[in-house]
Amino acid sequence: MPTPRGIISAQEAKTLSDNWTNLRASANNEAAGQPDNRSSWYSLEDMQNFLNYIKDNNKGVNGVRFYLGVHTSKENPKGMTTVLMVPTQEKDGKNIDIEGAYGMDDGVKGNPPSASYPQ
Repeated sequence: MPTPRGIISAQEAKTLSDNWTNLRASANNEAAGQPDNRSSWYSLEDMQNFLNYIKDNNKGVNGVRFYLGVHTSKENPKGMTTVLMVPTQEKDGKNIDIEGAYGMDDGVKGNPPSASYPQ
C-alpha cells in the first residue's frame, strides 16, 4: 500500500498544534467565553461509513474538505469549535464542495476540550 500524501511525523503534528495554541487559542477562548474545543475524534467505522455514504450518494465525489465550525445549540456546548466534513468533486480543475450534499459532524470533542496534542 502506498504512503498517503501529507503524512507527517508526531513531532510535526505537535509543532502544528503548538502553533495553533500560540496564534489562535486566546482569541478562540475569548470568543467562546470558555476554553474552546481543540479537536474532534471520529471512529474508523464512522469515517469509513461516511466515505462509503458519500461515494454512494454523490456522483463524481473525489475527496473530503474539512471545515471549522462553531456550535450554537444547547445540545452542544454553545460557542465551541467543531470540525465538519463535506464531500468534494472536481470541476474545471478545482476541487469544489458538492452543493446540497450531506456532510458529517458530531465528532467526540477532546478530553478535556481544551487539551492540545497529544492527548
